[in-house]
Amino acid sequence: MKKSYVLYGISGVLIGAIVILLISAFFINKGEHSVSTSKINPTEDKIFFIYSNPLIKKSVLISTSQGEKFNKRYFKVPDIPYIQKKTPSSDDIVLLAEHEPYYYTLKNNTIKEHKLSNPFAFWHQGEDISVKAYNVDTNGNELKINDKKFNKKYSLTLPSLVTMGESDDKYIYVIQGMFMYVIDRKTEEIIKTIGLASYGDVFDHSEKYVVASSEHELTVIEKGSWKSKFIKYPDDLEQADTVYYDKKSSKFYVTYINKSGYACLLEYDKDFSFEKFDLKFPYMNAKFKDQKLYVISQEENKKGIGGYMGIFDIRTKKKLNEFDLPEEETKVQDFMVLD
Repeated sequence: MKKSYVLYGISGVLIGAIVILLISAFFINKGEHSVSTSKINPTEDKIFFIYSNPLIKKSVLISTSQGEKFNKRYFKVPDIPYIQKKTPSSDDIVLLAEHEPYYYTLKNNTIKEHKLSNPFAFWHQGEDISVKAYNVDTNGNELKINDKKFNKKYSLTLPSLVTMGESDDKYIYVIQGMFMYVIDRKTEEIIKTIGLASYGDVFDHSEKYVVASSEHELTVIEKGSWKSKFIKYPDDLEQADTVYYDKKSSKFYVTYINKSGYACLLEYDKDFSFEKFDLKFPYMNAKFKDQKLYVISQEENKKGIGGYMGIFDIRTKKKLNEFDLPEEETKVQDFMVLD
């Protein structure tokens, strides 16, 4: 998981230690939390947004199709800034806490709480493998791997601050600060530790390359030889963010926020030469889905508006849709797009 809360929706920013202590006091009723809405409607519920705050015991799961109508689900749980699908082939929704050892699943009109041994660092679910990383302590993260292809279950310990994991037929890739760890699925061993150009927490991969959006330069790692090269970003970059490999075009895409606070898109050819596109849309976070780019941002000052979503075609770079997000007591933190 790559980032924490951007804006809390209340004045001030508290340090993590205070947050954790206060969150602990909030968790009184464990188990199931009723939600004041009906079950998911596949025609109306395509894009899901999670609004949450570590200090407010009230989160909101909001869904829409194209921004014309919003379905809202309120539940008395704080500190769930991450949303993802439970498996690649299902539309089951998982909500991940950041500071507490819990995650939540949505079923019909109930949010169900699941207790963990330690808080999640990330949860990667492939077609035949599950990699769950836990924040055990400040010295390390524990990886629990369930590999159905090789019929293996095992654990590994990595340094703290792992943020993301991915896999292919042969390897598991885990990013941690300045390093990428490569784990052989057959032998269960860490076979390579590769230095990144600078700090990174997001990556994607193709058949030939692993590409990480490290802070100052893009890191490109060739699979097999594990050789790496670093590619400079445009001069107007403030922060690099999401990486996406589009199988249809065989191109990598990287989103970044420019110095004016707006979204930009980099399109990389096979030789990693790139073209830059200014999307002229405010930026907080972005995700790719089916050759579309979804960008969200928070709104702090306009009454009745909680944020914005813009949807772009990555082939034409044209904006397909734009809509306002509703305002709530807490701020929008993350989103996901269902098939």
